[in-house]
Amino acid sequence: MSAAEFITKMAPLAVADMRKSGVLASVTLAQAILESGWGTSELAVNACNFFGMKASLSGNTWPSAWNGATYTKDTGEQKENGEHYTVTAAFRKYQDAAASVADHSAYLTGAMKDGKKRYEGLAGEKDARAAITIIKNGGYATSLDYVEKIMNIIDKYKLTAYDAGKEEVEGMKGIKIMLDAGHYGKYNRSPANGAYYESDFAWKFHKLLKAALEKRGISVGTTRDAQANDLALTTRGRKAAGCNLFISIHSNAVGSGVNNSVDYPVAITMVNDDKTTIDEESKAVGERLAQTVAQVMQTRQQARTYTKQSSNDRDGNGIFDDEYYGVLHGAKSVGVPGIILEHSFHTNAAATAWLLDDNHLQQMAEAEAAALADYYGVKQTPGQAAEEKPGASDAAATWYRVRKSWEDSKSQVGAYRVKDNAVKNCPEGYSVFDETGKAIFTNKAEDQAATSWYRVRKSWEDAASQVGAYKVYDNAVNNCPEGYAVFDAAGKVLYRNVSVSVHEVKKGDTLGKLAKQYGTTVDAIVAANKAEYQKISADHIVIGWKLKV
Repeated sequence: MSAAEFITKMAPLAVADMRKSGVLASVTLAQAILESGWGTSELAVNACNFFGMKASLSGNTWPSAWNGATYTKDTGEQKENGEHYTVTAAFRKYQDAAASVADHSAYLTGAMKDGKKRYEGLAGEKDARAAITIIKNGGYATSLDYVEKIMNIIDKYKLTAYDAGKEEVEGMKGIKIMLDAGHYGKYNRSPANGAYYESDFAWKFHKLLKAALEKRGISVGTTRDAQANDLALTTRGRKAAGCNLFISIHSNAVGSGVNNSVDYPVAITMVNDDKTTIDEESKAVGERLAQTVAQVMQTRQQARTYTKQSSNDRDGNGIFDDEYYGVLHGAKSVGVPGIILEHSFHTNAAATAWLLDDNHLQQMAEAEAAALADYYGVKQTPGQAAEEKPGASDAAATWYRVRKSWEDSKSQVGAYRVKDNAVKNCPEGYSVFDETGKAIFTNKAEDQAATSWYRVRKSWEDAASQVGAYKVYDNAVNNCPEGYAVFDAAGKVLYRNVSVSVHEVKKGDTLGKLAKQYGTTVDAIVAANKAEYQKISADHIVIGWKLKV
């Protein structure tokens, strides 16, 4: 769910509740945003619980909209000394969002402790910071910087407008996005088609995306003014200061050779950080864009998102929660959510051919711009809507419904904008349907059409190394350890999970020595590390670099 969609859905509920309870609508909205991850949290999706309300709270002595249903999950807590820990707890399950809002405010205004109201003075408080301080001091949250996190959301999305009784959202004004062409010069030539360079694609596409975004009234900056110019990774990320989003444009690779079995788009999003909410925004927009790429390119595999945490304390604060990727680390250092968007794999011949077609790139730019405009609630003018090519915004407009069958609408357990979210929340025996009623995913024990097994082994000849055999290809891939591969019934490799080691460069090391030591090639080591160390070459490495081999 996008920021605009979430606020559109929740603002009328928060305003209506404010008129009854006296709890500021801005506070209710900001707490729901933070605690439900814009409505994407496990509790929000499965229990309609947008505030992390536990089943047992202050003796449950206040009049409540909760009907007693519960949902059990693990939850993170924090001690006063900053130490984090995890507990298993029962949470309230509501029939709808309105009940969740009503019960949350009923608790805040009615919960008692030692004969006194736990949050005395909250009802009727007109200052958002004062209200949040009352809530924090009453023991609502264990996070030490809870007040600042809530206030950052209120300020960023101008939520105090709803404290005056406004119920409609008009769309966020002044949206600015920083685009980063992922590589400079001539870099990452495709082994599947010598005409393709990742750097050429990134440069061409980021200009197309810039134009498509600007057509929708979104302001766009770029990290470099020429393809030949190099710039440090973190510097590129920091260029996003003052923006709403940072996007680094890439295509992906599997090893250094052709691999036609892997084509999924991926958005690398920010590592979870308890002190900010930008990681949640990064994941939300990353899921949307990765899914958009998958739909436009019609990739065989579903879009994915992932994060990667650095093994070093990059910002020197003693907490190991920093980004592995320099551009994301740079963006986070200036408080801007960011993603690295991989447009399928240029080691896949079909994907490479698609990315070499300028008409395809224009179509992709329009679709991504439409998805971003939809996410930020930027409305088109009638003229812009008329110019929009048919189908260009389909990826952003589609709902995916989870039901037992298309005809059985009463069995629906959810509707999602992002296909991956629908798939993740699809119970056994249910299917995900698009808006035409076509089933695009079914949660079943095995593929109905499967006639053979997918075997996971180190090599086809080494049958003793087999760790599993699966009827479903994705199950085989998901259970394929590093150093193993997925084989079809004829022994053909369909997917290989390349084992990766990390070698810290020491005095006397050369790439030739490392290639021989790890059984790989100099070119493969250079390709695997170019994103992190852009100065690496066949004859240049630096002591202290941690190379993937």
